[in-house]
Amino acid sequence: MRLARIAIVGIICIAVSGCIGGAAVGPTSVVSPSPSPTDDPAINSVQFTSLSVDQACALLTPAEASQLLGQPLDHPPVGLADRGDRVACFYQDQPMATVGHFIKVAMDRLGFDGMAAQVNIHRGAHTLVVSGFQAIGADTETDPINEEAVLVVRIARNGQDPALWVEAPTSVAAKAAAELILPRLAALH
Repeated sequence: MRLARIAIVGIICIAVSGCIGGAAVGPTSVVSPSPSPTDDPAINSVQFTSLSVDQACALLTPAEASQLLGQPLDHPPVGLADRGDRVACFYQDQPMATVGHFIKVAMDRLGFDGMAAQVNIHRGAHTLVVSGFQAIGADTETDPINEEAVLVVRIARNGQDPALWVEAPTSVAAKAAAELILPRLAALH
């Protein structure tokens, strides 16, 4: 009789733990997380590191950059490209890219995961959603010195695919620039 009780207790324990198919006690359904902002909309961003300098600099107009900086640009946007690896464009309201006087827009094959890691290593980062896309940003800081705000936007489902990087004098300006740029990137897709 004692052996029968041990067997019954064992079966009950197994059933409660869910080891016997269909015999689990309590809720068995797994609640899936709500879709992430990158589930939709998502952009195939692989091509973006191969943009020309002119294409990259057309993502934000000089008038928009001037408005975000609070004064006219000193000269037309300046782009840099290492085709296939990265492309960037600088909008400056002074002859040199000095603190508080430029916006940088870039895409890098390092991808969202790598770029977000860079932000996390050096800054107090925070997550946010920009035009429906997952993003990570960091405000300007004085210790350690990170004088420009930065925003990295995950535009593709794959975290290793190129992402949008925006540096600006403030987080508000970086987010506003990204909101202007994202529909243009989607149109290139």
